[in-house]
Amino acid sequence: MGDLILIIDDEPDICQLLQLSLGKHGYKVKYVHGLKEGMKFLERQQPDVLFLDIHLPDGSGLDALPLIKSRYPNLPVITISAYDNGMEKQKALTAGAAHFLPKPFNVGELQEILFEVKS
Repeated sequence: MGDLILIIDDEPDICQLLQLSLGKHGYKVKYVHGLKEGMKFLERQQPDVLFLDIHLPDGSGLDALPLIKSRYPNLPVITISAYDNGMEKQKALTAGAAHFLPKPFNVGELQEILFEVKS
């Protein structure tokens, strides 16, 4: 496969868990811990899938989502959040997210979710 996945999340544990589980399936995984850094990465290199945390120390992934989707309309974005109150999920999907992943998540579902968002 060799698809490139970018993770923008401020929790190192989440990044490493995703990197480990996705790496086992042949994905190349890069991660950054802030929105600004993530946006710079996107300007240099476009991943095949983006995992975007909604609550970041330097901004809201939810606020950045429309901008990301306008610049990279074909990039599937999977939003991740520890706050799954239904409203955030609705906002994320309305703003263009391909999938909403509540934390904690089941790594066993990742492969299925990626297949879903890429098809």
